[in-house]
Amino acid sequence: MAKLAIIYGTGFGNTGIMAKAIEEGAGNAGLDVVIKKVEEASTADVEKADAIAIGSPTYKGAGMPTVIKFVEALAKLPLKGKVGAAFGSYGWSGEAAGVINKMLKSYGMDVIEPDLRIKRTPEGEGVEMCKELGKLIAKRLKNEF
Repeated sequence: MAKLAIIYGTGFGNTGIMAKAIEEGAGNAGLDVVIKKVEEASTADVEKADAIAIGSPTYKGAGMPTVIKFVEALAKLPLKGKVGAAFGSYGWSGEAAGVINKMLKSYGMDVIEPDLRIKRTPEGEGVEMCKELGKLIAKRLKNEF
């Protein structure tokens, strides 16, 4: 079974809501999903996965420092050709997901575009968008896109 690793940071819980909805969508589409807060994750979680989704709220026009540091550590892994996705919540701007997307692309990953950005707390349509991202990751892994 194809495996998705969802690694995320969250300040007020909004990006965590997104991560759990992506997990639900991917799980319902047949993926084995591992979901971890960035503080609990290791590069081994990513190395063992066929796809990764990285989430961060926007912090000072970029991602959370802990998330960016984690993504930087991924540069040492063989990620070329793996499916990648970036997501995040924001209050004023929304750059975090875009920053992460560019980093994943630079590692040779097959990155899903556009990245997913939701203002403040994901509800209703926002949660559904996250579930759809999980399903899209599964389709991409199964070459059904």
